[in-house]
Amino acid sequence: MIGVPLLLAHLMLIFGSLAVLVLAALRLWKQVRLTRSAAVELKDRAAELGIRVTELAERLDSTQVTERLASRAG
Repeated sequence: MIGVPLLLAHLMLIFGSLAVLVLAALRLWKQVRLTRSAAVELKDRAAELGIRVTELAERLDSTQVTERLASRAG
């Protein structure tokens, strides 16, 4: 009769370990999803900043051209 309680104890340990493993995997998957969404958001923000930098560079170029023309005229 010692074998049955020992078997049940082993089964409880096995299923308990599997449950802990599943919970850890779910938590890791949640972190992966959060990281992916943050990466997409950062990529979008970087693209927006790149567009703004290009616009500002164009404005700076046009301002410099205007200043050069004004200095030549004056």
